[in-house]
Amino acid sequence: MRTTAIICGFVLAVSFLTAKERKRSFRIAGYLPEYRVGGITPECVKGLTDLIVFSVSPEADGALDTSVWSKRKLEKAKKLAGSANARLLVAVGGWGRSGGFPAMTENSKARERFVRELDAFCQANGFGGVVYDWEFPRTDKEETSFHHLLRETRHLFLPRRRTVEIAVNSEKPFPRDWTVKVDAVHVMSYDNGPRHATYEQAVADLNNMARLGVPAEMQLLGLPFYGRQITNREKAITYAEIKERFKPKREQDEAGGYYFNGPGTLAKKVKLAKARGLAGVMIWEIGQDAKGTGSLLKQVALTARE
Repeated sequence: MRTTAIICGFVLAVSFLTAKERKRSFRIAGYLPEYRVGGITPECVKGLTDLIVFSVSPEADGALDTSVWSKRKLEKAKKLAGSANARLLVAVGGWGRSGGFPAMTENSKARERFVRELDAFCQANGFGGVVYDWEFPRTDKEETSFHHLLRETRHLFLPRRRTVEIAVNSEKPFPRDWTVKVDAVHVMSYDNGPRHATYEQAVADLNNMARLGVPAEMQLLGLPFYGRQITNREKAITYAEIKERFKPKREQDEAGGYYFNGPGTLAKKVKLAKARGLAGVMIWEIGQDAKGTGSLLKQVALTARE
């Protein structure tokens, strides 16, 4: 989930959550890739309100590819979500997993098949919603096709009380000619510039979302649990590795040539999200966190409760 979909013209969806419930529930959503499942314990997800299984992907003919998520891994994800009393969501697409979107979305029969198979997968595994992460539509035709997919998914999911959410990169241009009903927008406020996830960048990204007309109560501010090398952004390292190798202080965001978000910066970002009236925050990704007292999720959850 490094970069993501391009969408605008948002209209606040009529959701099964009331305005009072939205205000009361500050979300902490954490992505869990299949390759991290083995090392995750209930302690690693404590404090989450949403656990997002990452990811399944579309085939060109509309088939849903769930092959990276074995039955054993899915069962563990369900148990982890249960241990945290968290809602379980599933992501579709992501970096390197979005190749089937263009052909699938432009064909109405393939879209119908895909939405039907996604609905059945959610029903079979207890998913409360989907996060679309197309990385990313490149043409006007693809953007329009994605609009159709979102609309058709929501049409089927709404009576089943499932949400339809999207992940976006705020630096990408947003087409203005869409009216898309979604329940939440995951703002990927990272992977931008040499110091890829500064507090100032988060402020700028939220300001951009406001200019584009995305309601604050629909937004989840993205928080990175990893660092990138300042001189070579292709080199990334988990916060767990940073903590072990460099032993940074609480307010420190740089070490060993890497830029990351320490507990102090993450606390500021959570406070920013709360002050702006956002739906919450989302984390990429929980398998990168340090264990024990050094956990970033613990800091995020603590600040969210303040």
